[in-house]
Amino acid sequence: MESKRTYYVDISSGDILQDPNQNASPSFRIFATPTEVNELKMLFNDNYDDDMSTMRRAQVPFRQYHNSPEDDQYDQSMKNIYSMIYKLGDEEARRHIIEIGVLGHTSDSHLREDIENLK
Repeated sequence: MESKRTYYVDISSGDILQDPNQNASPSFRIFATPTEVNELKMLFNDNYDDDMSTMRRAQVPFRQYHNSPEDDQYDQSMKNIYSMIYKLGDEEARRHIIEIGVLGHTSDSHLREDIENLK
């Protein structure tokens, strides 16, 4: 059985580091096996491909952004990444993911009160 180690994930670059001092600003700390790290890397690779698809779609002026399967796929790939980080992350990572509401669930109803007030 593989043992879990501590890794640091930089969500903006997709880097998964063992040492947070490697010229990066990691967003989350996770505890993962090498297999789980590889799964997360694959999710980041899929997200990169989806990001490139959205860029190509953006170059077509008559296609509306709100009706775009490419954007939907990109959003889903980001949710997959956040979901994996939530599963593997420390308490601070989980709390942050809940607070930003990216997975669509919150444990506290007032966390997104600012958005509710705009409706």
